[in-house]
Amino acid sequence: MSLSAYSELHVLIVDDFNSFRQTLSKIIRELGFNHIDSVKSGEEALKVFKRNHYDLVFCDYNLGSGKNGQQVLEELRESRRIRPEDVFILLSAETSRNVVMSAYDCEPDAYLTKPISTKTIEQRLKRLLNKRKELLDIYNHLGKKDKSSSIRLLEKKLVEKSHYSMDCQKLLTQLYIETQKFDEAETICRTTLEVRSLDWAQVGLARIQLARGNTAKAIEWLKDTIRVKPSCMKAYDVLAQAYQVLGDDEQLQIIFQQAVEVSPMSLPRQLSLAKVAMKNGDAGIAANAYRKVLRYGSNTPYFNIRNQINFTKAVIRFYAQDAAKANDLVGEVTNILSKVNDRDEVMPEIKVMAKIYSGQILSLQKQYKNSRDLLDPILHSLEKQENISADIEIELVNYHIFNKQLDRANLKSQELVKKYSDNESVLEKIDCLMYEPVSKRGKKTLQKENKKGINFYKEKNNLSAIDCFSKLEKKYPSFTTVKLNLVQALLGHIKDVGKDQACIERCTSILTLLKSQIKNNDTNFERCQKLQGMLSAFIVKKGENNV
Repeated sequence: MSLSAYSELHVLIVDDFNSFRQTLSKIIRELGFNHIDSVKSGEEALKVFKRNHYDLVFCDYNLGSGKNGQQVLEELRESRRIRPEDVFILLSAETSRNVVMSAYDCEPDAYLTKPISTKTIEQRLKRLLNKRKELLDIYNHLGKKDKSSSIRLLEKKLVEKSHYSMDCQKLLTQLYIETQKFDEAETICRTTLEVRSLDWAQVGLARIQLARGNTAKAIEWLKDTIRVKPSCMKAYDVLAQAYQVLGDDEQLQIIFQQAVEVSPMSLPRQLSLAKVAMKNGDAGIAANAYRKVLRYGSNTPYFNIRNQINFTKAVIRFYAQDAAKANDLVGEVTNILSKVNDRDEVMPEIKVMAKIYSGQILSLQKQYKNSRDLLDPILHSLEKQENISADIEIELVNYHIFNKQLDRANLKSQELVKKYSDNESVLEKIDCLMYEPVSKRGKKTLQKENKKGINFYKEKNNLSAIDCFSKLEKKYPSFTTVKLNLVQALLGHIKDVGKDQACIERCTSILTLLKSQIKNNDTNFERCQKLQGMLSAFIVKKGENNV
């Protein structure tokens, strides 16, 4: 692309340092660019994009207290203010691994590390703008969502042996997969991999296998890709899709945990991790993931009341599981809840939910009177309403549980089961309140995972049995059978290894809770008594050994 052609392009420089804006503006003006604007913040960049179109953007990653460069790029893409042919170059003086991974993850056209020489800028622009010129027709068709014309032009470029054949192959593979031309896509990927091991080709093959229904094969390839190159983030994303197809929430959580360990500032993955961890009952993982969503996404649409409320819910569940570990987070969510009522944009239902969560926290802190004083007016008000959401009704039951009003909680739970008997998604939420599952999924999961744990126990593999039952208990904290099986596996472990104070304390805690819940006529009463006797015998034996 000739220097004279540069003069027609419009350029935007985004950097919070005036001196750098001036220096870069001088460099690119000397290269032949005439239409150059500059702004000092991400917010200003988004404003000028509403008025003007820019062919080339230089944007610093760290723009001070507002949006960063990655967030600017993502918002421009989301609003479709940046077109396929536009060039976005991300600049940064940051060298931390998290920032670098985050920058690469959002896939700008180029990522340049400051300080940047004139020669580096000139060479990079020459390649990027030459590529833009040669593929402009293709980009125009993509902008119009004309995939068939884009495919035809890309195929022609490959026949002509374009200097940008590799870029054409990558883009063509994507379009072939989107249009279900899997054989053609596979041919490109395999041909590419014979010459060079490229991430997009490896992941492309896995996507093809997944689309064809060969989920196991796709998982195998993706795991191999991640093992060889742990920084290939697309592989984690497609692997997550594969586990979603299988309905394997446990593996799905593991993959998202691995992904955010590599790229912690990825908001979509942190949010996905938070949701699946919450679904799995792993409230500690969920709470920390939601916390990072809010922390890293403070200048993005991710910083919203829904994610703040879900963060609060996760922290409360975590606090119920382990008060010591969750204690520091309680202060953060209490601060969030204290401000909800003052926010005009917040829906009334969310304000009610915030009050319920405040009451739950007080109950867990054993401030039962304060909790009742706060929520009794809410309860009286809700009793007069006809259309109360299932989520509010479920959280009210949790409030009664945390407030030690177990009979009332049981009664309300049974009422919810009848009310939503034909709503499977709500029944799945109600499962966490019940002593036995009421949803089809809950029953299936309990049967499958409980059987797995029992088999481990029969094989004398007590540690695996404990792990299996512990995961089930997190997911379904009220299931009596799971708790009893967990105690039995823990006692088996104590019998094998001798004194284990942590296991003894865990058994004591579970059985103490169950004794307050199980009635004399309950089918599990006798088993609970028997396990209590076994535990007492271990404690006595431990005491004798210590004499």
